[in-house]
Amino acid sequence: MIVADDPTLPPRYVVDIYRKAYETCYKCEPVVRYVGNHWYNVNGETVHRVTLMEEIARLRAVNQKQTLRNGDRSLIQRLIDKLRRM
Repeated sequence: MIVADDPTLPPRYVVDIYRKAYETCYKCEPVVRYVGNHWYNVNGETVHRVTLMEEIARLRAVNQKQTLRNGDRSLIQRLIDKLRRM
């Protein structure tokens, strides 16, 4: 887990963490590179570090919601299957 306001976090960690969060959510690899002075180039768009950290938090939240939704769906699906077998 990372802290959004941690200025000591190296840029390569921010890039790696963003890549993992993006790949988990969208199932494809983003193009991310550190430009300098807390600026990053993400899929052709220049983004500040704070914005990128907020996006990482958003992607993690989306992924968590998808995981919960899939878990609920499988539970419901199991109940439907059980009722069909009766």
